[in-house]
Amino acid sequence: MAWAAGPEASGIEFDTMNLTEWELEVLQTEGIDEALWAPVAVIAGELTRPGMLEPERLSHACLAVMDWALGADAHGTALLFAEAAAVVSPSNARLAWICGKAYRERHDFPRAEMWLRRAKRVAVWTGDWEMHSLALNSLGNIRMWMGDLEAARELLIQAGRVAKAGRLRERHAKVLHDLFLVCIYSGEWKEAERYAEQAFAGYGPDHPNIIALTFDLALLATHQGQFARALEVLNQLRDQFTDDDRRLRVYAMIARAAGAAGNAETFESAWTESWALIDGNTVDHLRADAALELGLGAIGLGFRDHALHALTIAREAANELGERDTLQNAEAALGKLEYHEAAAVAARNRPAPRTRAAELAAKYILVVQAPTGGSLAN
Repeated sequence: MAWAAGPEASGIEFDTMNLTEWELEVLQTEGIDEALWAPVAVIAGELTRPGMLEPERLSHACLAVMDWALGADAHGTALLFAEAAAVVSPSNARLAWICGKAYRERHDFPRAEMWLRRAKRVAVWTGDWEMHSLALNSLGNIRMWMGDLEAARELLIQAGRVAKAGRLRERHAKVLHDLFLVCIYSGEWKEAERYAEQAFAGYGPDHPNIIALTFDLALLATHQGQFARALEVLNQLRDQFTDDDRRLRVYAMIARAAGAAGNAETFESAWTESWALIDGNTVDHLRADAALELGLGAIGLGFRDHALHALTIAREAANELGERDTLQNAEAALGKLEYHEAAAVAARNRPAPRTRAAELAAKYILVVQAPTGGSLAN
């Protein structure tokens, strides 16, 4: 960071004798994880020769330390080295985007937005169409997570225009996919279905994101009251994901749909799987959303104790994470718990109209399961 700030600002940090001694100490150190020792040795070697330093080599070493730190759950260190990589190579938009993404994953949205806007500016200066669209896309997703759906839509539309102008078909499809999600959350279901079909066409049937699109269509189907039909698709997605994030999303949605559909056995299974992941502390960013879905599923079956437990945790986690919409929904469900139990039974006995979202989800799950269909890569 001192080197990037320049010699006038760095001061004593670049005392040649001190840096040389540090490099020697690093090189002689034993018993350190190679994944940490090697990049630190590169950093020490580069900084002992600040006048001949190679910024790209230094930034790559900083990213390597960031990767090691994430694996060691040293998230503060990871953020610092992500920033160091970005400031060392200020004309690299991707490094600024990586830094923004790192802050976003730690729910530090102000700093995430600052770095993502910097990534966008650098991408414009360097003519990088893909990073320009990606930075706008990421900014739009932050706005969506914060509940500012109008701003999210505008940023995503801009991202789509940039991707289209750059003839980036896959990038454009990913933007359409996120616009689909914005429309789900804003209740614009016909518009959401239209974006889903456009995203599918842009991806093509073999794209790995088709499985995520299918899950999101099942999510829309639950919003439309198509719980039994959504549950059919969600059960087929149950073993398609390996990362804890997606697994929890699927289990929580299965619990929600199973509860509303009156399927107690499936609900209990998904409830157990969900809490095992939540209590494992690897998906804290989903703690509020998942607990809300679990609570709503419990209400559908009249499991009052389950619902009270889950909704209380959802309210506390949403308050801690600053998720206003989830907080409001959890408080509303808690405040009307008995009413919701009666309403859920009535809704289960009332036939729901068929919706295109449920039909599209059923159609796309066949593509996912086909021998040539996509599978989730990460």
